Amino acid sequence: MTGYTRTEWIDAPPNEVFAFASEMENAPQILAGVVGIVKLTDGPVGVGTRYKETRRMRGQEAESELEIVAYQPPDMYAAGAEQDGIKTIYRYTFTPENGGTRVDLVCDVQAGGLKKLMTPVVASILQREDGDHLAHLKRAIEERLLTRS
Repeated sequence: MTGYTRTEWIDAPPNEVFAFASEMENAPQILAGVVGIVKLTDGPVGVGTRYKETRRMRGQEAESELEIVAYQPPDMYAAGAEQDGIKTIYRYTFTPENGGTRVDLVCDVQAGGLKKLMTPVVASILQREDGDHLAHLKRAIEERLLTRS
């Protein structure tokens, strides 16, 4: 596998962490470069639900289409995107731990042919841009819970 992994413990129950994390409209609070996200499909969220994500990178906006490729509330979901022959999948699992939730992220970058040579570079860029987003998720959820108390 080419990609990276991250783990974060969040002081909230798995169902709340899953609900917030899998609500793609919360992405601008979690991912620093995301400036907008729009749901493209009708109906409830599940496998096959698609979104258009807008990111600002190096001063320019870029759009990509994301698709939910696995969805098992409140335990796991995965979202993927394919661009220029390189497929990226972010898989999140939510496990009860010490009165809160351990969130495990696996980012997997895949490609075939000559594009496969690019996967370590793409993984490195993604890790630099998105590698801290579980810390942002933790902060957003824990601050939200504090304001409700």
